Amino acid sequence: MSQQVQELIDKIKTEGLQAADQKAREIEERAKRNAQGILNEANKRAQDLLLEAEEEIQKKQEASRTALRQASRDTLLSLKKEIQKFLQRIVVAQVADALTPQKLADIIAQVTNKAIDGGSADAGIEVMLDPKDLKELRDGSLAKLQKQLKHPVHFRASEDIGKGFTISFDNGKSSFDFSEAALAEYLSVYLNEELAALLK
Repeated sequence: MSQQVQELIDKIKTEGLQAADQKAREIEERAKRNAQGILNEANKRAQDLLLEAEEEIQKKQEASRTALRQASRDTLLSLKKEIQKFLQRIVVAQVADALTPQKLADIIAQVTNKAIDGGSADAGIEVMLDPKDLKELRDGSLAKLQKQLKHPVHFRASEDIGKGFTISFDNGKSSFDFSEAALAEYLSVYLNEELAALLK
């Protein structure tokens, strides 16, 4: 009887140990599966975060490149404007220096005679000059200029004109502008095209 009890105890122990081992293996397997799931989820989350970070870095890099391109463009435009202003000042100064009374007399004679030859000066010819230039012409080369001209020309002073002159072939209804500002503007258009080509 005690042997049967002992056998029963041993059997219970064995079965209990086997059940405990089985339960432990199930718990271990479940824990492994859970751990693997957590690990997989963590890896996926890490990959997602890495992709988000890379996308954010690319966006920031593209934004930086765009900002840099814009800043470069703005700097170039600003530089171009400054160069244009500088060239404009040089052109105005050079044109003003070149428009001496003698040079004005030569230009007026050529323009007037070409207009007369072309038949565009049948009405009265009127030349408007800066008062100082007109005085210098009257004191010097106006008489000589009148002899060169094929048609009578009326000279008038105008405070609105710096260096240069305006000329009308229809008694002042319309005029052609040969003032320093107009000539400088004509020249600047050409210079701006050359400047734009250089800056490209």
